Amino acid sequence: METNNLPNRGTPPALQRTFEQRLEQSQKLILSPQLRQYLKLLQLPLLELRQAVEQELSENPVLEEISLSEKNDVPLSEVSSEETPASGSDPARELEFDRQIEALNKIDEEFKGSGYSNPETSDDEIKESVRNKNFQDTLMTSRPTLQESLLSQLSLLNLNERETEIAREIIGNIDDDGYLRAEPAEIAEKLNAHSEDAERVLNLLQTMDPPGVCARNLRECLMLQLKKASQEHSLAMSIVRDCFELLERKHFADIAKKLGVPADAVSKAFHQISSLEPKPGRIFLSGAPIQVVPDATVSEDENNPGRYKIEIHEESVPRLRISPYYRKMLKARNTDAQTKKFLREKVGSALLLIRGLAQRKSTLLQITEEIVRIQQEFLEKGFSHLKPLRMKDVAETIGIHESTVSRAIAGKYLATPQGTVPYRSFFSVKMETERESPESQKSVMERVKNLVDGENKKKPLSDQEIVKLLHADGIKIARRTVAKYRDLLKILPTYLRKEC
Repeated sequence: METNNLPNRGTPPALQRTFEQRLEQSQKLILSPQLRQYLKLLQLPLLELRQAVEQELSENPVLEEISLSEKNDVPLSEVSSEETPASGSDPARELEFDRQIEALNKIDEEFKGSGYSNPETSDDEIKESVRNKNFQDTLMTSRPTLQESLLSQLSLLNLNERETEIAREIIGNIDDDGYLRAEPAEIAEKLNAHSEDAERVLNLLQTMDPPGVCARNLRECLMLQLKKASQEHSLAMSIVRDCFELLERKHFADIAKKLGVPADAVSKAFHQISSLEPKPGRIFLSGAPIQVVPDATVSEDENNPGRYKIEIHEESVPRLRISPYYRKMLKARNTDAQTKKFLREKVGSALLLIRGLAQRKSTLLQITEEIVRIQQEFLEKGFSHLKPLRMKDVAETIGIHESTVSRAIAGKYLATPQGTVPYRSFFSVKMETERESPESQKSVMERVKNLVDGENKKKPLSDQEIVKLLHADGIKIARRTVAKYRDLLKILPTYLRKEC
């Protein structure tokens, strides 16, 4: 009898394991602690930056805030190479640490000149700074999102655990306009539930506020609002339910004929339907305006007409220094090695934070200067004169990576003579034109908006007519592009803009 001597005869090939050594070459991005700290601070808006600094103040004992009225500061150079290294320490690391302290001293001097930590502050300036800080504290208000509002109403529906799970999944698929962007069957399949259960939970969610929320389309949204207003048997409900396509085109005579009602009754019902909210979720976005604290301000220089000055706002951010008490303790020869090791770690962390704050301010200032240089016409005339600008262009000009520019402007606002606008608003792709100077995508969108605003409402412009007007102005654009811009600007189609 012959025997097969193959190894792992009874083990499927997929379960067999082999062990071997391999030499692989790969590239990894390793960030230094200083670079990580800088990138972290760079992407924080002003309010979050203040919170991060205040948290570091509470956790790092060697950091302290410089009071506005304080006149004298202990120079950081007191912590120098005269300090006795801790036993068992690396001399090279000691030397590097001393160099960092000296560099921090230079940063302090730069801050004094820039207003970040100027110790020579008058009483009036102190009061003004306190007022600014208090004012900024009142500007940032936390308002619930649509999803948060819906989740808070779940307790009123008396759902069981499984139904609550389905409800949370449905709410997670609600967009900012209040519409459900997933089919109940898809949600049921994801949760391994019955589609009937998902439909039942959806019907319950559609009874919540704001009226019309969780609808799958505009027709359902309007019907939900009419139902909640006890208009289930009204002419308006019949029109939305049975004649929606005719309603979209304002064919009132056809609606009246189909439903067998007078034309004036249809017109009256139309005005009732027009008062409904087509996007119920936007009340959480466009209610009372939310004011923001700009991270920088651009204003015209009164002494140099036609030129602009830039101010980076850091008034509300605590001004930092390393505690003189701990500096002396670190320098003292009788401080034990373990304490010195602890202090060195904390001072090193403080160095990273203070240097990161300085680099953040410098980077934001450079980006703002380049925006002002390129977008001077916008500052004078508005968005219709916004020039095309890419983050890559700014990055190359000031000598940093494009991703750094993206981090620096994320969630930040710039106060300008044209109002407070997001930094990202200044960046737009180039549009082909017959002019010498190119147009930005956003400036073309602004032109489309201006054309619609100035049209004859009884004979509104079609997309093709807008194309012709833009072509006459030297801007090459396709009709489908105008339609896309109109949609982004939330401008209705021609037949819905027409006034009877």
